[in-house]
Amino acid sequence: MLKNIEPIRLGHYPYTYVRTVVMRALLFRKEDYQKMLKMGFSEIAKFLQESNYRKEINALATQLSGADLIELALNRNLAESFKKLARISSPELALLVKEYLKRKDIEDIKTILRGKFTGTNEKLIANSITAAGTLSYGFLMSLLKKGSVEEVLKDNKIAEFHLFKGALKDLNEKKSLVGIENAFDRQYYGNLIEFSKALPKEGALFRNFLLKEVGILNLLTLLRLKKAKFGKDAVRDFIVLTGDKAKDSKIIGLMNIGSLDELQKALEKTEYKDIVAKGLDEFKKTGSLILLEAGLYKHLLKQSVLFMHQHPLSVDVILGYMFAKDIEVRNLKIIVKGKQLGLKEEFIESQLVY
Repeated sequence: MLKNIEPIRLGHYPYTYVRTVVMRALLFRKEDYQKMLKMGFSEIAKFLQESNYRKEINALATQLSGADLIELALNRNLAESFKKLARISSPELALLVKEYLKRKDIEDIKTILRGKFTGTNEKLIANSITAAGTLSYGFLMSLLKKGSVEEVLKDNKIAEFHLFKGALKDLNEKKSLVGIENAFDRQYYGNLIEFSKALPKEGALFRNFLLKEVGILNLLTLLRLKKAKFGKDAVRDFIVLTGDKAKDSKIIGLMNIGSLDELQKALEKTEYKDIVAKGLDEFKKTGSLILLEAGLYKHLLKQSVLFMHQHPLSVDVILGYMFAKDIEVRNLKIIVKGKQLGLKEEFIESQLVY
């Protein structure tokens, strides 16, 4: 956990903010997604090749084809977008960008761990690595070459190995990666919350956004663990506490609720009540939390859009852009995979976050 961070001074950086606004203008809009939903796979590939993803698709077209080409091109574009953001930022802003982007490192490490755990082909794992965070593609590939999950954890560079002691026991006894993945999340969000305390008043919106994101992460974790019939004490080990007494007491209160019906009733008093009502109704019918997860992330995306529009010449436009760009790539992967599998347009659309 980060300790005793020196206060960070954020000045006024119009060049960076204006460049970020220009990058934001290249993001796809709702109507673009709706066009793609009506296209076949080859039409979507052509549409993307004529967009901001042109450079990466053309560079990889001699080596790959089909969905593999598109997925790797999306990953490369995401990585380049975030690296560009760090390049055009002042040292102070770049520090904030890099701290935020450690989430991409963790996503990549989780991809490697899941691949090793399931015995997935290394080439398939490599194609799913984005290298859009602070760790280089070369370093991530070196982790992929490790012989075991434990060896990956020893050299991961994001979280200290001792944090995984209990989770490794679960891996060996219960054959589950859940504890390891949660240890990464708790380390990341704990560090980011500590980091946000060093920001001046210009970072207040970012702190609020971060607390909202952690709240949503905790809610989804709670629902998944209740679905898996985890006990109250076990659930507590998976929750990320923020240091905000009001918010922490709310999630602790929800942890002590026994049934999903009681939990749904308690959540009716929150800002997520409509999202939760639809999501839990779907869960009771299908056993899937996908609709609820998509609804909560749509809610977060709306917050990031507010960042970009209400504060166009502040640090919030940078954070809003990063979140929105990340979601764009996620949406495109869902569309490409859905078309490849021949899924219905309505189902694919239900998974998208606009």
